[in-house]
Amino acid sequence: MTYIKKITIEGVAVGLSTLLLGIVVRYIIATFEGINPNFVFKNSGMWLSLFLTGFLLHIGLDLIGLNHWYCKNCAGCK
Repeated sequence: MTYIKKITIEGVAVGLSTLLLGIVVRYIIATFEGINPNFVFKNSGMWLSLFLTGFLLHIGLDLIGLNHWYCKNCAGCK
C-alpha cells in the first residue's frame, strides 16, 4: 500500500472519529443548555467541519512528522 493511500485511509478514520465524537459532545451540551438537540442531526455544515478538522489535522501532523515523533517518544505506541 502506498504512503498516500495509507495516510488517506488513516485520515478518513480520524475524520470519522472526530465527527462522531463531536456530534455526541454537541448533543450532550445542547441537552444541558436546554436547547433541542435534534438540530445536531440537521446541521451538515457542522458535520463537514468536524470531519475535515480530524482529516486535515491527521494529514498535517503526519506531514510535519509529529505522528512519527509521537510513536517514537510517547507511551501510545510502546
